[in-house]
Amino acid sequence: MYEQFGPIVDHSTRKVTFKLFFPDSSKNILQYSRGGLPKIKEIYVPGTFNTGGWDEKQAPKMSVEDHPSGILYTYSTTLEKDGFYQYKFYIKFEKGTDRWVNDPCTRYGSRLGGDDNSGFVVGGNLVDSVKPITNRISPQDLIIYEMMVDDFTENLTGDKSQKNTLDLITENIKYLVDLGVTALQPLPWTTVPGTGFNWGYEPFLFFSVDERLTDRKGVLSENNVDRLYSLKLLIDALHEKNIQVIMDGVFNHARTEFPYLQLYQNKEDCPYIGPFEEGTFFEDFDFNNGCVREFIFDVCKYWIENYQIDGIRFDYVKGFFRRAGGDPGITTLISRLRRFLSETGRNNFSLILENLPDNRYQAVDDTNRINATGTWFDPLMYQAFDLGKAGQIRPSIMRALNANKDFAPGKGPVTYIENHDHGTLVNKVGGDFVGVDRNANWFKTQPYAIALFTAPGTVMIHNGQEFGDEYYIDHKDDRVRSRPLNWDRLKDNAGQTLSNLYKKLIKIREEFPGLKSPFFHPDNYNESFTRFDKDGFGVDTQRQIIIFHRWGAAKDGSNERFIIVLNCSPTKHFVDVPFPFNGDWIDLLSDETFRVTDFWRKWQDVNSHYGRIFYAKG
Repeated sequence: MYEQFGPIVDHSTRKVTFKLFFPDSSKNILQYSRGGLPKIKEIYVPGTFNTGGWDEKQAPKMSVEDHPSGILYTYSTTLEKDGFYQYKFYIKFEKGTDRWVNDPCTRYGSRLGGDDNSGFVVGGNLVDSVKPITNRISPQDLIIYEMMVDDFTENLTGDKSQKNTLDLITENIKYLVDLGVTALQPLPWTTVPGTGFNWGYEPFLFFSVDERLTDRKGVLSENNVDRLYSLKLLIDALHEKNIQVIMDGVFNHARTEFPYLQLYQNKEDCPYIGPFEEGTFFEDFDFNNGCVREFIFDVCKYWIENYQIDGIRFDYVKGFFRRAGGDPGITTLISRLRRFLSETGRNNFSLILENLPDNRYQAVDDTNRINATGTWFDPLMYQAFDLGKAGQIRPSIMRALNANKDFAPGKGPVTYIENHDHGTLVNKVGGDFVGVDRNANWFKTQPYAIALFTAPGTVMIHNGQEFGDEYYIDHKDDRVRSRPLNWDRLKDNAGQTLSNLYKKLIKIREEFPGLKSPFFHPDNYNESFTRFDKDGFGVDTQRQIIIFHRWGAAKDGSNERFIIVLNCSPTKHFVDVPFPFNGDWIDLLSDETFRVTDFWRKWQDVNSHYGRIFYAKG
């Protein structure tokens, strides 16, 4: 429903119809149980599209229409020429006060003139529809690249004139193709207020692409009519290369500038905003009310239908998940989305939670109950952070590696060893402080990279991780700050070595799909063991060696097996490695072939801060 509101543009006639909806529980009891009416006397639409401009006294007045679920304000006009236009609502309330407010369903947020305004485009090089990806692989098979869009593009070389951030990403898709990733997950692209640096997790316009991503510097802003289509062009280009696009969706909260909060004379009457579960950020959505559930569902549906996205990551699920009793929050949203996706024939759509309870393994049961396809799962990351920094592994790493344990079929973890919320792995293994020597520490990350790509779960890597970029984040201060990628580091020895390793690991995971299976041995490792178990698997904390067994179906349907040996120590070790059968095994990292007899490789060498991936069919 909400995707039908906002500025509706008929590009063939240049007719624009503004639609603004308010729920009314007296007409539809399902709209809200807490809240009320906005107590509006009149609404006007000032903006650059009319002769009166921003003068509210000359602005056109909106008409009131009946709606089965509430009140609908509308105004239509026909424009003479194509262009980018800004507008706002000028509200006169019943008690005599007035307020300038944005459109909650606008498709564009603009900061021309220094204010946060709503906007729309008439004409331009229209991209009416985005092509869906040809063959959307399952969420469990993806290799996701998490991109901080501003940081990814800031230090890119080449001509940036008359290009926006999304244009620059489109121009550099070849980098993602060469790396081998199969999905791109940019940080949120919906509009946030203000002009300062922002990751995007403070939205207030949920149907709108943020101007910081679409404004083409050096092009007269008023004539920059193609700006709205940059994201569509990027998604089209990614789909052409069989790279899926996962939207980072923030649906727990909004900034105080959220229009629906400002559109009510008394903000406590706003049914959209109110306390719900563990919401602690900004203004929390009250999912007890049907209008909120409808609004957020329609936001998701809008991006799915109009931008052909391939998945959604749901930020801060703790804020809209109710474990006890029925859950009107994320569980209901996922249920409705699954029904919509089924009805529209969209298969293998990723529904990924960012659900990080204090007991991280609680996320497994939560994911099963919510019926999502997966969840961010960070035990392996913290093992890499802690063990890399301390230089000592713990037996508990075996449970972190066995990441798919207890997930229901069709569901699983999204595993990673680095993300936008933390300093880089190179920094962590180097001591976690400002000024870590990258050249003295990058190689320590290698066994954890090998672990990431050989353990169960959907793999995610963070931009720059693949060439060992190094940044420190102080969590005591504001961690939301610019961390532009140091692309020059891709060219040095550390960057080249790590980049080649990541490319090889991605290729291995793609060529040997048995690594994507949930199967892992030892399944129930005794964490009191500081040495290998009786079969030779587990951890040796003294030598800092890890050995585990993976298996699954090969591309031809036969069974393929993997014995993974990781050396997290600074010393080359010679290890007795167990195997399930005799014969020739190939180390997929070195391409060497080894003969196994009596089910063991005795005194097998494993280089420091590295590993081996032994492979054979059978």
